[in-house]
Amino acid sequence: MGKWGGKRPNAGRKKEQRTIEKEKSREFLINRIAKDLEPIVTAQIEAAKGMYVQDKIGTMYVKVYRKLPVLSTGEYLLDQAAGKPVESVKVSEEVSLKIDV
Repeated sequence: MGKWGGKRPNAGRKKEQRTIEKEKSREFLINRIAKDLEPIVTAQIEAAKGMYVQDKIGTMYVKVYRKLPVLSTGEYLLDQAAGKPVESVKVSEEVSLKIDV
């Protein structure tokens, strides 16, 4: 009874060589990033905050940036942590009907 139906071995379209290579490359990249994830995330956060020193000018302390914050990096990190905000799209349509009798 078990011969009919179900998944058959070696059935279906075969994967192309470039697809196989892409999958291997993606797997390598995921493993490599997972290995060094903490330093990568730290570097992203540092880029989002910018690099600065505090200088004293008179009686005030001011931030002098050596590298400006990268706003797109901060936005990306927030999207990943909190989820991308929902964008509302307003669609309006006007229909007019003219009947000649």
